[in-house]
Amino acid sequence: MALASTSYNALAQCSRRYTLHYHVAAVRQHRATLSGRPARLRPAAFESVSLDDLLPTKLELLKKVACLNRGAIASSNDKYEVSSFVEVMEDAAGSLVQLDDVQGKWELLYSSVEPFRSSPFFWAFQEGLVQSRGVAAQIFSFTDSIPGAHVGAAYQTISFDTAKLISEVDLEVFPGIRGTVVTTSMVVQEPPRSLAVTVQNTRVANSNLLPFVDSVTVPVQEIMEAVRGPGSTRVAVDITYLDSDLRISRTRPDNEIFIYRRV
Repeated sequence: MALASTSYNALAQCSRRYTLHYHVAAVRQHRATLSGRPARLRPAAFESVSLDDLLPTKLELLKKVACLNRGAIASSNDKYEVSSFVEVMEDAAGSLVQLDDVQGKWELLYSSVEPFRSSPFFWAFQEGLVQSRGVAAQIFSFTDSIPGAHVGAAYQTISFDTAKLISEVDLEVFPGIRGTVVTTSMVVQEPPRSLAVTVQNTRVANSNLLPFVDSVTVPVQEIMEAVRGPGSTRVAVDITYLDSDLRISRTRPDNEIFIYRRV
């Protein structure tokens, strides 16, 4: 029985890798056919590709990230496979992105870094305040390793009518101490596929230990600009894939991957 189970798992893993390599190879072959050479082309080269054509790749991507706890337990091999699926979808359909369609509420499915970093607060912290990816990475790693620390659901709500991006990340810092970090940012479109996000403030909501903190808002923009100058909380995010229920974003300049589903 153990041998059969081992064989089945090995076959399943080989099947997943074959599917991944098939999709990657197919898109690379399409690139070569269009360009006459096996080079990476702009997404516009895939004008004949529809979102329906990408459905098998999309389903494989969703199956892959479903068991990775928003990326928190992803191995280096898992991240490679996710990244490969993402690149296929970006290259084939990135030019189809319509920024107006990014509006709505989205739930984080996968992050290539610590899931709490899906909040724009941490993008601004790295690029605007610390201004060092290496130092920021060490701080984030320390935060992620705090005993009992756990990241729950993470959401983003985007509206161009109000020019707001509301980020909500459920956190448990120590066993039994829970709350939701709510960060409010101004958001504007930067065509063709980018958003400019200016972090304004953050607060903790739904705290089960210190309910009075719900009324305390930290003026992030004011504090950071006092230290680093005007515009220090402004960051950019690229929308590299978008359909009716799935969004893939990458932060600048670190190019980290965030995958969301529409709620």
